[in-house]
Amino acid sequence: MNVGSLDSDILNNIKTAYGEIQELRGKPNPEFDQYYVTLDTSYRRILLENPANYEKKRIIFLGDMDLSSLSLGMISKPRDLAVLDIDKRIPEIVFKLKFDYKIRSIRYINQDIRIRMIAILRNQFDYIFLEPSMTKEGLEVGLSRAVQCATKEIPSKIFLSFDIEKEKEEWITEMFNLMDLEIENVLVDFNKYEYPTPFEKNTSNMYILKVKNSSKETIFNHYYGPMYLRESKMSPKLYKCKCGILYNIGENGDFGTLEDLEENGCSRCDYEGPFLYSSSVLME
Repeated sequence: MNVGSLDSDILNNIKTAYGEIQELRGKPNPEFDQYYVTLDTSYRRILLENPANYEKKRIIFLGDMDLSSLSLGMISKPRDLAVLDIDKRIPEIVFKLKFDYKIRSIRYINQDIRIRMIAILRNQFDYIFLEPSMTKEGLEVGLSRAVQCATKEIPSKIFLSFDIEKEKEEWITEMFNLMDLEIENVLVDFNKYEYPTPFEKNTSNMYILKVKNSSKETIFNHYYGPMYLRESKMSPKLYKCKCGILYNIGENGDFGTLEDLEENGCSRCDYEGPFLYSSSVLME
């Protein structure tokens, strides 16, 4: 389905609502690797699937500062429209969508995707929309949570917006293979951004993935390492023991690798991990 097939009144309503919500949203937060897609991209994502297919289904956005849930809620009536995020602006946005724009099924879930998915969200959703941090770690954590959320007994899909440096593209197919996800389609440069990504681009690819009964996440429990782009590039990296002592990991650090630290244990309390990466974004 394409944008041209949308009723003009619905499209105008989406544009009006988007303009109002956009003011509430404000500028991207670099702490969370936010760039924001254009309005056109925001609703073209939703139209990758026939809106009739969303009716009475359960849908989750693992992060949605791009406001694609707005479009979905205005063109369809899903049984459940969940938005999971840690950005403090999202609750007010979801409240406005629910009451001002009558998107009754929308709800907000405050959860950090570095924390394992809570039981009531696992194996529940027919469609998952995901745009993780553009790092190997971000991809693995994000996809793991998406797979945890996806229904396995009946067909479900993940709409993954992602881009990465050319020399690291093999990470993507490697991750799909590890999790046994089937690629239905790859739309090159599908996502258009209002702000440049770290790769000096204004586009990223859309991967449409089928979740199978055999699909399985690679990170089931909490993830304690670096995930955001600035963290992935930073060296040495700072890890914290449960007793409070900090260790620099990397070249010229206290230990060359995290594995070296875990093998030797904490010099103060002999704890052998897991050690928590000292991120500027605190785990919630």
